[in-house]
Amino acid sequence: MARPAKFTTEDLLDGALRAVAAHGTSATLAQVAQEVGAPMGSIYHRYASREHLFVALWLRSIRAFHVGLLATREIDDPREALLAQAIHIPRWCRDHPDVALAMTLYRQRQLLAAPPAHLEDEVRTLNDEVRELGREQAAAFYGRREDHLEQVMALAVRQCPYGLVRPFIGSGMPLPPWIDEACVAAAAAILDLEKPEKPEKPEKPEKPEKPEKP
Repeated sequence: MARPAKFTTEDLLDGALRAVAAHGTSATLAQVAQEVGAPMGSIYHRYASREHLFVALWLRSIRAFHVGLLATREIDDPREALLAQAIHIPRWCRDHPDVALAMTLYRQRQLLAAPPAHLEDEVRTLNDEVRELGREQAAAFYGRREDHLEQVMALAVRQCPYGLVRPFIGSGMPLPPWIDEACVAAAAAILDLEKPEKPEKPEKPEKPEKPEKP
């Protein structure tokens, strides 16, 4: 009977996360092994290369970040749901600074050109659920589906807030509390560049003219 592995996949990913937190995004496999207390062979038994391990860490980090975005589907008001996505970004990055740093290891577009073996599908479909939710929320907010409106929504609730937060990630500077309000204010202003369609009010029937008195 085979002996159970001493170091689990999660052990190695946690060690990679600690190595990134301690040494930055250029952390090495040797530093990961030191964090885990594992021989290099234990790492290579599961991951064929540094890239394979760190892409796996990046995927886990992005998926953890997505949990809060996807939770906004429970909010009935589409505007409030979209603004909840915006404020999730600074709050989550403040609460999880090491994972936020691991999210900067790669960009999806970069990896799609040459993803590690066996991770192609995960890399390709990573953002699909978040994007589809955004499309649904944008359609509910604006009252119609248009590619242009989906781009406005993505800029408002994801790209702009993350752009405000990104300079603080890995900088050693804490995210200031005012950045939460800045993210929401910027998101709201961008969303409102395109006004939602209001349902037309039914025309009131004309009142019949009163007959003239003889």
